[in-house]
Amino acid sequence: MSEKNAEISARVAEMIEILGETPNSFAKRLGYSRAQTLYDILSGKSAPSYDFFRKFAMSEFSAIISLRWLLTGRGEAKEAGQPTTPERNKPQESAEHSTFLIEKIAEQAEEIGRLKARISELERRRGDNAGDAQSSGIANVG
Repeated sequence: MSEKNAEISARVAEMIEILGETPNSFAKRLGYSRAQTLYDILSGKSAPSYDFFRKFAMSEFSAIISLRWLLTGRGEAKEAGQPTTPERNKPQESAEHSTFLIEKIAEQAEEIGRLKARISELERRRGDNAGDAQSSGIANVG
């Protein structure tokens, strides 16, 4: 198990404990038909996917657990002033917050894509420029 997978696996396990859920109930509440995806994350076999984070952000749990903490380990696990268990009657507020977060993540993903393309272009140009250098006959003395 990689160190990064171990870190995120530990945070997912801590989140499930904070929420008072089991891996099976948590997986079902996120909309997974099987809990195997969650068990793979918890064991470190696989890292959480975009789909996992999207499902989490769209769930009632995102109002309780900090997405920043879940992704990075920075800050507090629980959102300030939030109860440990989700309030079942506030899906609209959670959905609006989740939609905002997903849009922000999508914007950042697009920006990362643009930056990667720019880096590739600059690396390609750097390689082309090195091959275009003119050689001089002046140094060929002797």
